[in-house]
Amino acid sequence: MQSSVNRDGRLPDPDELIAEGEPPFADAAVPTAREKADQDLNALRHELRLLKARIGVLREDAEAALKAKARSVDTDAHVQLGDYPWLKLAAAITATFVAARVVRNIPFGVMLAGFAGHLSEARRP
Repeated sequence: MQSSVNRDGRLPDPDELIAEGEPPFADAAVPTAREKADQDLNALRHELRLLKARIGVLREDAEAALKAKARSVDTDAHVQLGDYPWLKLAAAITATFVAARVVRNIPFGVMLAGFAGHLSEARRP
């Protein structure tokens, strides 16, 4: 610690009177390692609460976006297929399955003959 009077005879700046690492006042308590650890722990807990809140907001935003997308897809299906879009889609899939079974049961020669007939008619001017 410096003396109370400088070489010039002026009073020193109060900050110059405090040596590094020395408490500013004689009766000021120096925080112990335990107190510093508690302060760090409290800061980390606060940080964790903030992060959890941010994650919650992100989850809510993602959930709202998914619900909006589902509503959009459902609305588009109603616009394209009418009142019962899933029923109509199921009927179309069933009809495709039945048609595939019928085509599979037709002999190959009959299909080839029908195809050849179409080709000969298409070539005639």
